[in-house]
Amino acid sequence: MTTMYYETLRDDANPDAPLEERLVLFIAGDDTDAKATVARLIEEIGFAPIDVGSLEEGAHMEPGSPIYNEPMRPDAARSALAGLRE
Repeated sequence: MTTMYYETLRDDANPDAPLEERLVLFIAGDDTDAKATVARLIEEIGFAPIDVGSLEEGAHMEPGSPIYNEPMRPDAARSALAGLRE
């Protein structure tokens, strides 16, 4: 969960907004239970979790990727991920 600039994390959390109106934090991992726990924490702090997939697929979140440190809402995030997977 390192794909967002700290000031955005600090300033743009919105726990009262519907998930589709929040900014996204991407997650990746090989442990389904752990990802579910992290997703709940992301929601609690006011963001929308988007699961990128396995740790291998987490490469989509690395510096230099089109989604790294790019604030976006869930619809845009899903579209961006789909484009990366094509």
